[in-house]
Amino acid sequence: MRPLLLGVFCLIAAISRCDSPDPRLPPPDPRPGDFVRIRGTLDEDVDCRLLRAEDGKVYSLSQRLPRLANGSRVCVHGTLASVSQCLHQPTIEVDEIRNWNSCP
Repeated sequence: MRPLLLGVFCLIAAISRCDSPDPRLPPPDPRPGDFVRIRGTLDEDVDCRLLRAEDGKVYSLSQRLPRLANGSRVCVHGTLASVSQCLHQPTIEVDEIRNWNSCP
């Protein structure tokens, strides 16, 4: 009787879990034509200005941004380009550069 009772309690505990697993999938990567807001650090490349995003991805930028120094932490608002003259892909057609905190 005792093993049966213990088995019933284990079954009830397994069925009535409060913390049901809810796997959170990462958001899909943006595709050309998608509007993006990406937070990262500015860097320089041979042909284009680069943005090293927080998640480790590197994007080339359509503008050189001469007034901003390498290492500046910014939020880039723009659209992913389908074609670019930059060697590094993907490229962001920059609409606006904002401060680091303006990205969600």
